[in-house]
Amino acid sequence: MSDDCMKDLFNVLDGEAPGPAFQPFVDLLKEATDNIGYPCFLRTGQTSAKHDWRDTCYVSGPENLARHIFKIVEFSETADFMGLPWRHWAVREYLPIRPVTICPRYKDMPVCREFRFFVDDGKVQCWHPYWPKKALRRGGAESVDLDFLYRMDDEGHLRALAERAGAAVGGSWSVDLLETARGWFVTDMAVAAQSYHWPGCPNSDMSAGEARDEDDDDFVSELIERKDK
Repeated sequence: MSDDCMKDLFNVLDGEAPGPAFQPFVDLLKEATDNIGYPCFLRTGQTSAKHDWRDTCYVSGPENLARHIFKIVEFSETADFMGLPWRHWAVREYLPIRPVTICPRYKDMPVCREFRFFVDDGKVQCWHPYWPKKALRRGGAESVDLDFLYRMDDEGHLRALAERAGAAVGGSWSVDLLETARGWFVTDMAVAAQSYHWPGCPNSDMSAGEARDEDDDDFVSELIERKDK
């Protein structure tokens, strides 16, 4: 995204109409979305703003692409104290997911089996289900089969996939894996020190008081017991 386009979008955040540099960027992204097909998945290099699902990352067609871009920019600017960078953008294939439930408060965001692995130089340090119970509660999810959502059927395969991803870049990373009808995919990686561990995980830098959720602590305790056996 050019500097002029970013300035135009800053003006939109201030309540002004977008300037002339914005539409060429929309057209450029539309070429990519048309090429990949609909629905598709839109994000920046930092976030997809997925908790506003149907207004942000989930692009069902080309009609409201400009609005999706703006909503992701708006989220990025208001995230945390400093915001998130949004110069770089990506359009992805919408994978054939297998939703377990949806979160209506997150604009009907689907919830699938996902796991986050923490790897250091290609070696797994720990792993957690991606969706803590508190996130599902906040999203208004109902009738969730938690046993299925949190069950890992082939830990060896997923560990190997996460380790290959970590080894490809080196260093300490979180690696997110998503189940689809075509198997498991790596969907995201982030610096490990900036990534969320479940409360009670021995590899977390947060104290139990900083990230307390007793429902999720029970699951982490089970993982620790399995590791010690």
